[in-house]
Amino acid sequence: MNKTNIVLALILLMVIQPGCSTTGKSSPEDVPADIRRIFVGIWEGEYVNHEGRTERTWIQKRSADGTYNIVFVHYTAKGVRKTKQQGKWWLEGDRFYEIAPDVMKKPDVYQFEILSEDEIRFKSVAKDYEFIDKRVETFREPAFI
Repeated sequence: MNKTNIVLALILLMVIQPGCSTTGKSSPEDVPADIRRIFVGIWEGEYVNHEGRTERTWIQKRSADGTYNIVFVHYTAKGVRKTKQQGKWWLEGDRFYEIAPDVMKKPDVYQFEILSEDEIRFKSVAKDYEFIDKRVETFREPAFI
């Protein structure tokens, strides 16, 4: 086989191979380790609704093994309540997934933008929901008010 045929064969493999996936999804190994590493750690965030009212805050620990623990504080007309979840997280391409099997049947899916090593913007692909997680040093569970 000459050089031209080898190059054409490689190009053909590159074009055909993505369509050969059985799941239609990329694997976590497709995400560079330096990108995945940024998500690991302890993060705080808050969701402020369109009226400017904080609806919930959280602190989350994402581990390198793909698991997470999160504590939410919900602010409602009936008062403040705290909930906890455990689950799994992963990246596929430019999407972030997380699921707490105890309370969810399908994962939440977000587009993400890494603003810095210490800030990541998330935007839900399913609903009008956007927030920024900020890295913190320690996991301090919010006091129940």
